Amino acid sequence: MKNKKYLFPFLFLLLAVFGHSFYIYRFLKDGTIFTGPNDGLEQMLPFQLFLYDKWSHGQFFYDMDFGLGGDYYTDLAYYYSTSIVFYVNMVAIWWLNLVFHFKTESIQFWAVNAFYISIFKSAVAMYFTYLYFTYLKVDRISALLGAFLFLTSAIYFRFTLYWSFFSDVFIFLPLLLLGIEKYIQDKKKIWFITAVALSLINNFYFAYYQMLFGVIYFIIRMIFRSERDRAARLDQWKAFLMMTLLGTGISMFSFFYGVKGFLQNDRAPYTDPMTLFNTFDQHANIFYDNYLVIVLYITLQALFTFKFYRSYFYRFFALMTIALIYLSFMPFIDSVFNGFSAPQKRWHYLLTFFSSGLIAMYIARFRHISVQNYLYSLLPGFIIVGLSYIYIDKKVEWLWYLPVIALIGLCILLVKNKRAQQVLYIAQIAALMLFNWHVVKEHNVYDNYNPGIDSRAKMSYIESSVYNSGLQQEIINDLKARLKPGERIDWRVLEQDNTPLYQRFPGVSLYSSIFDGSLIDFYYHQLKINLKEESISRYSTFQSRSNLESLFNVRYLVRKDYQTDVPENFKLIETKGKYNIYENTLPLPVAKVTDTIFDADTLKTPIDREHAMLKGVVLNGESTASISPAENLLSSSTIQASGATWQTYNQTLSVNPPSGGVIITLPKDALKKYKDFYVELHAELTSAESNIQINVNGYANNRLFKSSKYRTHQDDLLYRVKPKNGKILIGMTQGTYRFNIQGIYGEDYQALEKAERTNEIKFTEDGHHMQAVLKEHRAGYLVTPIIYRDGLTARIDGKKAPVERGNYLQAVVKVPADARVVEFKYIPPYFYLTVLISLLSLIAALFYLKPVQRKRKP
Repeated sequence: MKNKKYLFPFLFLLLAVFGHSFYIYRFLKDGTIFTGPNDGLEQMLPFQLFLYDKWSHGQFFYDMDFGLGGDYYTDLAYYYSTSIVFYVNMVAIWWLNLVFHFKTESIQFWAVNAFYISIFKSAVAMYFTYLYFTYLKVDRISALLGAFLFLTSAIYFRFTLYWSFFSDVFIFLPLLLLGIEKYIQDKKKIWFITAVALSLINNFYFAYYQMLFGVIYFIIRMIFRSERDRAARLDQWKAFLMMTLLGTGISMFSFFYGVKGFLQNDRAPYTDPMTLFNTFDQHANIFYDNYLVIVLYITLQALFTFKFYRSYFYRFFALMTIALIYLSFMPFIDSVFNGFSAPQKRWHYLLTFFSSGLIAMYIARFRHISVQNYLYSLLPGFIIVGLSYIYIDKKVEWLWYLPVIALIGLCILLVKNKRAQQVLYIAQIAALMLFNWHVVKEHNVYDNYNPGIDSRAKMSYIESSVYNSGLQQEIINDLKARLKPGERIDWRVLEQDNTPLYQRFPGVSLYSSIFDGSLIDFYYHQLKINLKEESISRYSTFQSRSNLESLFNVRYLVRKDYQTDVPENFKLIETKGKYNIYENTLPLPVAKVTDTIFDADTLKTPIDREHAMLKGVVLNGESTASISPAENLLSSSTIQASGATWQTYNQTLSVNPPSGGVIITLPKDALKKYKDFYVELHAELTSAESNIQINVNGYANNRLFKSSKYRTHQDDLLYRVKPKNGKILIGMTQGTYRFNIQGIYGEDYQALEKAERTNEIKFTEDGHHMQAVLKEHRAGYLVTPIIYRDGLTARIDGKKAPVERGNYLQAVVKVPADARVVEFKYIPPYFYLTVLISLLSLIAALFYLKPVQRKRKP
């Protein structure tokens, strides 16, 4: 049949749809979306919407609406900005959009799109997995089974639901291993070069997984050779080194920025001790009830069928499966695969891959098992699953498959008629596919769509006021129409810091695993902006500090009617439904020219830094002015413990149950003089670790437990406070703390009120192109709302000028008095060089794959 080669790819698509049928059914039934209500809705869908919006309008690198502004090509390389899978998805959407006019600006569209891209992705990955298994001489039907088990596994759907870019690796793992085998067995090079290049382009994070496991796989295959191997060991070393260099070179335009973004992300190192093994509780059983990965009990039958170990690849897959099962209980291995950082269980797809391959090889040879051996091999799986059923307080519906599949297998071995055997063989494979489907269905009901989150995983949730209501969007659209370029809106839905991305407005918040380290330095070290919910992956709202709101051009602020965290100098201008809209009464020009320069090294407190930015610009190692330090009111204030014991000599605060803390009584003259107060303190829990809350006059600050992977490790904290009856109440969760109040400062907002507002500058921005048109001004520094990144360039009236970092975050340019137009452009640093390296590497790879044939001289 001529079209037979197209049969299997079409079959993979059908199997992918079948694997997703449970999710499709739930979506049609009650609107259950195919993405997690936590990171899925808060990160994955907003990032996809944002990137498509920017790229479809020809903006590829930088945007001032990406949080406070930044290089999203570099910072989102961990997610989608370099993802080949997402590129294909975007191109398809763009073309189809010409005909169907999709609402790509809505988050609902991207929630539905998740179904299509996952089905397509799993079908493609199934195809590559099938190619790999058949290359190892597994028969087609069994290879199809192995591919199906891998691509409709619990971990595939777990990855795809919560972090959809994670499951891209399901495509590139079999492609990489196929590339290794193609060279070792047949000296074909193109597969490996392609696999390396695509893996490194697609996602630098999982490229590390690919590299680490690829090296392990190659070393094992090189040491323990099979009878099919053609390439000598020395030739393998030479070839794989060269192919890896070429693949890496081809990927450079993408891979370089993924690594760059990771290295610029200034996270505190993970230093907590790790146990040798994980705690084996009821959720650690990978054969019955594990939140991440479920190894089908058939794997145990395959492992205990020792007769098949005579086959090289069966033995290889069996031993790899055993090793990976053992390692899955070791936190150290989780840390190794996470770059020797905090343990993360993201490598377990390897276990699913090898156990699925082992099952495929087992089924392919199944008819050669003796009845006695088969019955013995049933015992381990039946015992483990049976005991799990008895002792774990969770009953799964798929248990009845065990005797049915076992009976089908026994019939295959007892029946001698070949035709009947073939029918039963197909029935066995169908039963295994249905069994796997049912296991995954149960896993998702109990572990992915559990009762705690099921109600939030709905289209109705997306359209509600807790995510993105019509009224919210109406308010935002109205405020956007009033904004000048560079101005911002301080608003987010509950704790969803990516609200500005999916409601499409210039905001002041971002939730991402990776962003530029200068933001971390600004928030946690220089200005000590204290987020209500501690997290290393977020920044938002400026802690309602009026100086910062004005410095970063927040014109409007939206709050629900019960929210009281409104900065000083913002007045209520409108109420819509349950939302209050406030306007900044002391806004600052979006850009300014100043010759008042403060040296960053001379500014010792956050309030002094705020004042310096208001009066001029803060630079490193340069100054034309000095600032009068804010008065520390600590010595003139009275502090006493309440519901706690405070030993000041060793800075220990023991808080009694349920809570206690300290009461600060401020001096009366300070209460008359200042509107707000800033309290700087150190609070570090030293007793048994737990989450804690520090409540300062109603500002409830939730701090993570000491060993949390998402802790900022910042215990020097600052709180902006409005006193009540002349007092500041600091309440804390029960426990023992290392506690010290470092300073109390008053703020009368004179610096904000007196800040220069006469310098009229017209500022415009369009993606990575920004422009400032100046009127009459003195020579000095042009301070812009652009967040500084390496790669930012400027031209003053057409002539190149250096861009510097000022005010810790902002882009500033030194301008002469006659400057009129300053243009900014952002291209990632070394971008043209990396593109050139990629092109040259591609050309070199073509010559390497097909050497020039020289004619012999006669």
